[in-house]
Amino acid sequence: MLCAVLLTACGGGDSSASAKPDLADQDRFLHDYVRFLNASDEDGLAGLLDAHPQGSKDARARIKAYGGQDWDVRWTRTSDFEGVWKVDINGTAGTKHRPVRVTETITWEKAHWMMTPLPGVVPTPPDAAGTEPPG
Repeated sequence: MLCAVLLTACGGGDSSASAKPDLADQDRFLHDYVRFLNASDEDGLAGLLDAHPQGSKDARARIKAYGGQDWDVRWTRTSDFEGVWKVDINGTAGTKHRPVRVTETITWEKAHWMMTPLPGVVPTPPDAAGTEPPG
């Protein structure tokens, strides 16, 4: 709750391009992410990640690493920088219900949620959070 209050006090103008991040909307984004992983739905995951160039390649890598595991998931999130959240996804997977932990970086850019591509799989867009402008 405190996070939501702090986020409301920060940030941009009134246009939709600078809309403020909504953590309930981030929860929906993460629910979709987990649902696509559970279903090993590469097309769905690629659609969720399509804000990044070559998002389908990133989707394939995520499905290969984490997909189809029948996740029972909960998550926690922290934010050290405006518009950037580290999300720890903890759950159990598979018939043996082995523990699984995945850490993802979720950013709020251009009025929608984006997941940071897996390192070495997809190049990070030049305007992504944490990248320096050319020059």
